[in-house]
Amino acid sequence: MRMKQPLLLLALGVLSVAPSNAGAQSAPAPAAPAPAAPAADAPTADESALGNLLITGTQVEKLPKIAVLPSLAPDPEDVHVRSVVRRDIELTGMFELIPDSKAPTSFYSFDEPVDVPAWQALGAEAIVKVAARPKKGDKDKVEVFGLAYFLNVGKEPVYQKKFVVDRNVLRVTAHRVTDALLGALTGRPGGFASQFTFSGRWTKNRRIFRMDSDGHGLTPLSSSGDTAIAPTFGPGGLLVYSVSKQYLPFALVSFSDGAEKPFKTQFNTSVYSSSYSHDGKKLAIAVAENGKSAVYVGNSDGSGMTKVSNTELATHPSFSPSGKLAWVGGDANHGSQRVYVDGKPASPNGFAASAPTFCDTEDGVRLVYAVSVGGGRRDLVMADEVGRGVSRLTQGQGSNSYPACSPDGRMLAFFSTRNNQPGIYMMSLKSFKGLQITSQVGESLRWAPLP
Repeated sequence: MRMKQPLLLLALGVLSVAPSNAGAQSAPAPAAPAPAAPAADAPTADESALGNLLITGTQVEKLPKIAVLPSLAPDPEDVHVRSVVRRDIELTGMFELIPDSKAPTSFYSFDEPVDVPAWQALGAEAIVKVAARPKKGDKDKVEVFGLAYFLNVGKEPVYQKKFVVDRNVLRVTAHRVTDALLGALTGRPGGFASQFTFSGRWTKNRRIFRMDSDGHGLTPLSSSGDTAIAPTFGPGGLLVYSVSKQYLPFALVSFSDGAEKPFKTQFNTSVYSSSYSHDGKKLAIAVAENGKSAVYVGNSDGSGMTKVSNTELATHPSFSPSGKLAWVGGDANHGSQRVYVDGKPASPNGFAASAPTFCDTEDGVRLVYAVSVGGGRRDLVMADEVGRGVSRLTQGQGSNSYPACSPDGRMLAFFSTRNNQPGIYMMSLKSFKGLQITSQVGESLRWAPLP
């Protein structure tokens, strides 16, 4: 016998049917995330409520010129490290990179000193050298060298370090070198030694994936036979997500050390999504409840859960660095519509909002979320931590959804269909320039530092 189940508009921006009883094994499998309901297709308010577009051709500030020394070494390790660091620096959107074609004539060997005056003559305000070579006598080790000059503060290096690493962590090491170089040049370390997770289509189901911050190392994690949604990172690199196995309700599981384990909670209804506080001590989850949905907060192990949402529907919880909690809420008749922060509406009325996240930027904590703007499209907007001072981040660039902020607060990643090239794009929150890093598409993008 099939059981009748309520339709719940998830904060994933999807309409999903899920069993509300643990014994409903004969019920149809919970629907995988799909495009939003028709109500989200046409905004009911003036788009001026979404603020001004920050990305314009007339408001781009002059970026400092930086030289990343080229690699002419025969060692592939050198080429690899240098290309990773250069790409990272390009993605920050904080610098104007001097092209390799203008590089002064040199051998650019591992130990060769940097010709600072020659680069300075090209207008370089900062100079970065990274180099790598196999360690003599040990084929599994690589010597890595990083050096940075910030010419406005003197002729001595602001960063200089030489060390040896295992060959199998060379790419991660290159990202960590970038983070250290950015710390030396700007006073705030970078966030490239990090990883993404998201839910993406896999045949008829959805599966959890992870990959490096530059789009490399895409790896499926959850079972191909299950429907897995809404991943989130927890303490120490722990990954938690919701899974429906053999038509059962969505249940929370954890993934670590290559294995998936049940994550015990007090609920036997579907758990739609989850989020950890930044200190890892609290866990928020969105669960099916009496034909609707609610957000609960408790301890990081899932115990001591207390209801905190005050809307009939509440999904997609997200903690701010200060401990505030956002979710997407609404009423059962009209579906989930607005972003709420600590129980108060934070997004403009009349626009279906989804996927809130917080960015700990150099200018303060910012709330970022998606809004439906008609034609099946979504745009990203940014406000202060409680929703004041709304500004647009995207407009007229396809559909943009599921924002995720870098660990250093400088960049925003999101799914986009712009330029007929769907994928994950990365945007600088300084220059507001966006670059595609991968053609992967999905939902519920999350970004966290590597353990």
